[in-house]
Amino acid sequence: MTDAFEIEICKDKPNDPIGRFLWAWSKLSAFGGVVILVGICLLSTASVIGRSVFNTPIKGDVELVQIGCALAIAAFLPYAQMKKAHVIVDFFTLKAPAVIKQFLDIFASILLGLVALVLMWRSYFGAVSAFKYGTKTMILGLPEWLAHVTIAPGFFLLALTAFYTAWRFFKQYDIK
Repeated sequence: MTDAFEIEICKDKPNDPIGRFLWAWSKLSAFGGVVILVGICLLSTASVIGRSVFNTPIKGDVELVQIGCALAIAAFLPYAQMKKAHVIVDFFTLKAPAVIKQFLDIFASILLGLVALVLMWRSYFGAVSAFKYGTKTMILGLPEWLAHVTIAPGFFLLALTAFYTAWRFFKQYDIK
C-alpha cells in the first residue's frame, strides 16, 4: 500500500515553473533515447541479416551499439528520476515509518545528483583528453571524444532533476 507521500510525489506533472521545465526537458531527452534505441535495433537487425544472408555484416556495428546504448541510458535517467521510477530495493525499509522513507528519498536524490555531477565532470574531461590525444574507435575510427561529450548533458540533466526531486521531497517532508 502506498502512503500519501508517495502519491503526492508521483503526480505526473510538477506545478512549479522549474519542475515543468525539467519535466519537459527530461521527456524530450527520453524521447531522444527512444529514437537512439530504435536506431540501434534497426542497425543490429540489418547487421544480422547482412551477416546471415549476404555474409557481410555492417562494419563497426558493435561500436555504434555501445555508443548508442551509453547515450540512451544517459537520456533516460532524468525522466526516470522525475517519475520516481528508479528501482528501489525496499527490503529493509518496507516496514519503516514514513518519515524514515521520506528522509531516505531525500538523501538518495541528493546522492544521485552528486554522482551525476561527477559523471558529467568526468565525461567532459574524458572528452577533452580523447580530443587532445586524438583517440579513435578501433573499427570505424570515430573520434572517441564525441561519445564522451554527448553523454555529459544527460548526466547534467540527471543532476538537475535529482536535486529538484530532493527539494520536492524536502518540501513535503513530514516530521511527526
